[in-house]
Amino acid sequence: MSLLKLSNQLMKECDDCISRFHLYRELDKEPDFFTDVKPHAYKIDEICFEWEQLVRKWIQVKRPKYVHPSQIDSLLDSMKQFIVQSYYKGTSKKRFLSAVHSSKYTLETIAQAIKEVGDEHA
Repeated sequence: MSLLKLSNQLMKECDDCISRFHLYRELDKEPDFFTDVKPHAYKIDEICFEWEQLVRKWIQVKRPKYVHPSQIDSLLDSMKQFIVQSYYKGTSKKRFLSAVHSSKYTLETIAQAIKEVGDEHA
């Protein structure tokens, strides 16, 4: 899959996490970790792994102006946390939303850079 498509998928996941966060708070519901949280987190981890391989190679080859490897590390760490946190009503709303918005902003920056310098890796 292309880097742009994977980036768009991760941006959609950011939006889905916010929706899920509000839904679980509204329903006052606790998820079942093994049937709800773990399978979803595992699926997104696989997408993140594939995306990480592509984006690191892309950064190395294309050298985009406003995208740096440290942002990738931060984004991946943050996403792994807030995907799981989105299921739990005890999560701090301010910190959660800040992490999601920050990650989405980084993904949007990458998507814009892909449109400017291209997606191919060679």
